[in-house]
Amino acid sequence: MAIEGSGTYYNNMYRAIFLILIFILAHTACAAKELAVTIDDLPFLYGRYLSDSAQGAKFHDILRTLKRHKIKIIGFVVGSRVDSKTAPLLDDLIADGHTIGNHTYTHPDLNTTSIASYEDDIAKGETAISKWVGKTRYFRYPFLHQGPTDHKYIGIANYLAAHAYINVPVTIDNDDWLYNRDFTEARKNRDTALADSIGQEYLAHMQKMTLYYDSIAVAKLHRDIKHILLIHMTELNAVYLDSLLNWYESQAWKFVTPQEALTDPVYQINDTYIGENGISWILRF
Repeated sequence: MAIEGSGTYYNNMYRAIFLILIFILAHTACAAKELAVTIDDLPFLYGRYLSDSAQGAKFHDILRTLKRHKIKIIGFVVGSRVDSKTAPLLDDLIADGHTIGNHTYTHPDLNTTSIASYEDDIAKGETAISKWVGKTRYFRYPFLHQGPTDHKYIGIANYLAAHAYINVPVTIDNDDWLYNRDFTEARKNRDTALADSIGQEYLAHMQKMTLYYDSIAVAKLHRDIKHILLIHMTELNAVYLDSLLNWYESQAWKFVTPQEALTDPVYQINDTYIGENGISWILRF
């Protein structure tokens, strides 16, 4: 004998379970880790032993990898390295839908450079890349050094604000350029085994540092943030960037643009760090 109202009861129960599952799935989707990719020291870093054409080939390897993973970057250019041979590389970067930012003209260290000289270097850097810069200006401090003293910190911050620059900070910084230095030396010496070993160490290091900085962000803010990754335009990344991005995807990270990442309120938190070190944004407050 059927129990009166049992159909309605079970329909309501299944509906409640369905709504709970939808909530869980939606929460899981919203909780996905997010990462923006930025690349410093364009057109190319530490490739002196490579010919101009070889450096260009490595540059295009990275562009193809970014396209494969549907990633749009901001590439920060050192103005003094832009010439008739490297300018076409920046043309190709823009053609692929990426953005170019100012990384100064000579990559000076604010720790050891006067405010006036540093400002002049920013201005020269902007002139060198003006062909590729849109309405919004993006800047990244060389070495992530934003000022060892209040005077320098405030002086350059005021200059950037007066010239409508957006400073693009970094949450995941990993010294990949050091691995590239050793990697390129091994390649130059045709020590394939050593180069491969360095490449694998690099990937392991990147994974470790990603988890490290993400854990700090979650511990401080009790939520996931839109991270900004710093890597460099190097031979190492021409070879290993695809593997690195595959790892992020395997860990369910979602790639966002740097512009989207900057909408995260974390980047509006007051920066309280004054000092000589170039540190992650999440350590600056």
